[in-house]
Amino acid sequence: MPLWEVGMISVADDRLACPDCRGNLSSLEQCEECGRQFAQEDGRPKLMPLAGGTVSFSWPAGSLTPAAISEAEILRFPPRRGQSRRGIYHLDRAHEDRLSDVPAGSKVLEIGCGGAQMRRWMKERGIHYIGVDVAVDRVHDWLQMHGGPDLLCDAHVLPFQDETFDVVYASAVWEHLAFPQLASKEVARVLKPGGLCLGSASFLEPWHDSSYYHMTPYGIFMTLSLAGLSPIQIWPETKWPGFRAMLEMGNKATRLVGGLCWLIYGWYLAPKAAQVWLHERRRPDEQALMHPIAQMAGAVAWVARKP
Repeated sequence: MPLWEVGMISVADDRLACPDCRGNLSSLEQCEECGRQFAQEDGRPKLMPLAGGTVSFSWPAGSLTPAAISEAEILRFPPRRGQSRRGIYHLDRAHEDRLSDVPAGSKVLEIGCGGAQMRRWMKERGIHYIGVDVAVDRVHDWLQMHGGPDLLCDAHVLPFQDETFDVVYASAVWEHLAFPQLASKEVARVLKPGGLCLGSASFLEPWHDSSYYHMTPYGIFMTLSLAGLSPIQIWPETKWPGFRAMLEMGNKATRLVGGLCWLIYGWYLAPKAAQVWLHERRRPDEQALMHPIAQMAGAVAWVARKP
């Protein structure tokens, strides 16, 4: 049974808004301001936009060049990172640490939640969790286990009022959005001041699941910055290099030789590590190899804040 049916979704407390006119909703059936009626799908509210719209972006002079990005401040590995084999699917340890620091009672929105595997983890920590996605047709098993999204919506037009959430979490989602800059702008809109945006996106992963944009660290920086978010950390996922992603996500033939990715990856990093050792006379850590690791990353993750 979807959790909204047992009181987890409150039109007033969760500050829902019409995806077309942006008016505050007092009902999940119809918008009183524009008259738009909302359907349900698989027993869930479906708050998808029918109307189009326009959007504008502003940026400081000189900000649209690589020289404007402070790599030393932004491209940094968090103390803990990577995904645990026994952990929640797609949950990076760095994001887990950030979410663990969120006070009980905080509101967290997960975009592209799939089966909503994060729901129990959030609930155990006293966090008010809302999971959204565009559909439920690809997550049948997880849907049965975890309940699936609380409502269906479009990340480009989030049906929530301004400054509603303390954290917006979106893992392995941004590559699947037709206009990630617009979705990032929506995230900034629904975040409270000081709120966090936690996410990751494909870089060298193969084209998959109708993905649109696979992003470099610089691409992520500009996507977040143009939306009004301040990137805190951007880092490549070290246990998911592009070599591994290509073999494991290719086809049955490439998966048979997937173990070769580590041999290839080690061969690729060896001369880079040797250069660091020759110049600095020390064994390089991952931060010292940030650039070569990022150049061949399968995916890139981030933490950003709304000022």
